[in-house]
Amino acid sequence: MNTGTPRRPWWRRLLVWAFRILLLIAALVALRSWYAFRDRNPGYTLTMDADPARSIAAPTPLQVGFGRVLINPNLSDPKRPVWLAGFSQNRAATALHDNLWAHACVLDDGYTRLGIVSLDAIGLFHDDVIEVRRHLDPDWRLDYAIVCSTHNHSTPDLMGLWGPHPLRTGVDPRYRAQVLTATTQALGQAIETLTPACVAFHEIQMPTDGLVHDSREPIVFDADLRVMHFTSPEGGGTLGTLVAWGNHPETVWSKNTEITSDFCGYVREALEKGVTIDGQTHAAGLGGVHVYVTAALGGLMTTSPSVIVRDPYLDQEFEKPSHGKARALGHQLASRLLPVLRAPNPAATNHAPIGVCARTIELPIDNAIFLLAPVLGVLDRGHVRWRTLRTEVALITVGDASIACLPGEVYPEIVNGGIERAPGADFEIDPVEVPPIRALMPGKVKFVFGLANDEIGYIIPKSQWDRKPPYLYNSSRPVYGEINSLGPETALRLHAALRALCGTPQSRQRGGGE
Repeated sequence: MNTGTPRRPWWRRLLVWAFRILLLIAALVALRSWYAFRDRNPGYTLTMDADPARSIAAPTPLQVGFGRVLINPNLSDPKRPVWLAGFSQNRAATALHDNLWAHACVLDDGYTRLGIVSLDAIGLFHDDVIEVRRHLDPDWRLDYAIVCSTHNHSTPDLMGLWGPHPLRTGVDPRYRAQVLTATTQALGQAIETLTPACVAFHEIQMPTDGLVHDSREPIVFDADLRVMHFTSPEGGGTLGTLVAWGNHPETVWSKNTEITSDFCGYVREALEKGVTIDGQTHAAGLGGVHVYVTAALGGLMTTSPSVIVRDPYLDQEFEKPSHGKARALGHQLASRLLPVLRAPNPAATNHAPIGVCARTIELPIDNAIFLLAPVLGVLDRGHVRWRTLRTEVALITVGDASIACLPGEVYPEIVNGGIERAPGADFEIDPVEVPPIRALMPGKVKFVFGLANDEIGYIIPKSQWDRKPPYLYNSSRPVYGEINSLGPETALRLHAALRALCGTPQSRQRGGGE
């Protein structure tokens, strides 16, 4: 007689196994989520206040140094495609059209040493910047390092969103390591070349027609060129410049598969070497090294296919996206910069006290894609806790100029004014990111560095936030921007943080703040 336990029906056994598998999957998802959202830099915080008062009271001559290191990816291995960032997935690079660079500028007023790096890149996360800082040689005595990206859309993916398909990252860890190493090396070169310098600050008014288009209402630009021009105290020769302008480097557009620095490279080359086309010299260069930094380009500032750009040196117009159109745009900027920088400037000075106010801050994440992507391994950045990430803001003063460092693509109306209580917005509120950032900043020439020390996406005024119908300004379809933003609180918190920095005693030393 069989006295054993009777076997369960097959369907019950199937349910038990299905339940066990679900538990295993849940455990794996929980483990993966814990790993994805862990803090890569636990306990990291930055509160820096370098007061320019010392340099104001006992001035010493300004010094400046420049460096540049190539950051071209390896395209020779077909098994390791290079995925281009910025438009869509599965856009593999086919050739190198022109070089990508890490450009660095280091300033030293005798008391504070400031490093600035601009990368021909789509963007770096704050964890990457922290890693760069940890590898800086202590003997360099860099008090503060800023790492910016031009947000170029024809460069390798360094964020993860543009791999072969939406569920796979586009970041090659070896290339990421190459870029971080090059960033450090460029700063080292700049420190090695430190030399006495004079600096002049320029704000050059620019039109928008034929240069840049705003694809989202309200129509507000960050159109003007802002420049720091460093020259030798002996002879006045150009040592280098730092140029900031608000526009997406995506002139060659979405079908391009050749790596290029876009218009940023052309304007740098024109400033250094001049403009020579088909053996004919159209403009002489200044020499030196030139650093291009992206300003306020959210909203969205772009030289889209609808913008016709005329090359001022060739007297030729370009409408369709091409490298020729990118060159024409670079030449447009150079044609306005070169006459100003060649002219003697009696305001140039070798005394430019440096002040630095910098803070790490926390921002909430209200974007399902940004929460899912780390679990899938597409995005790889740390979080201080669930739905919260760490980033950074800074206010720099250099003589009569100031620099607001913001960690993403800020909408120009937050910087220059013009935020609206937009009809159809999700929040029926008056503008909250007021007064505009430039009204808060000290100094005479006020720079904005976008994608500075992080790339968190679009920084959108809360009163213009729109994810639900009815859509903005009676539009029949959703506007673009929110899908690549942390959430509606981002702009408000960043504005508040920068407003606080503008009110510090360090910034008031230069006569700024409210």
